[in-house]
Amino acid sequence: MNRVDGVEDQTMQSSNWIIELIPTECILPNEEHDVARLLEVLDSIERSGRWTAPIVLERASFAVMDGHHRLAAALRLSLPRVPCVLLDYAHVGVLARRPEFQVNAEEIVARSRARSLYPPKTTRHIFPQALPLCSIEIAELA
Repeated sequence: MNRVDGVEDQTMQSSNWIIELIPTECILPNEEHDVARLLEVLDSIERSGRWTAPIVLERASFAVMDGHHRLAAALRLSLPRVPCVLLDYAHVGVLARRPEFQVNAEEIVARSRARSLYPPKTTRHIFPQALPLCSIEIAELA
């Protein structure tokens, strides 16, 4: 398993998926974010003082599958790490939400590595089960 140093002892189990604390600097976005939605996410985090949904990453590359707005919020809050679930494209489907784009796992990872971002909400990932929830105080992520 491809884990970041120092993360193994900071894992939580949720609905058969492990939630790991991953350094934000290691996470690779592949979509831009919508500023209005980012502000909603920031407001929710600041009001509750908690992080409640992990970001879903492709295991080998740390490319974002789900959670671009949460990642943008973490960066805005200068959080050095965030809760994440690591999955493989062998178990996750992906569709394009925008007709002008065709997407697949290889293209998404390549765009992540090249920092060539899709417009917001271009991809839709289909997970084999519901995404887990978490409840971590923001102070624990700092």
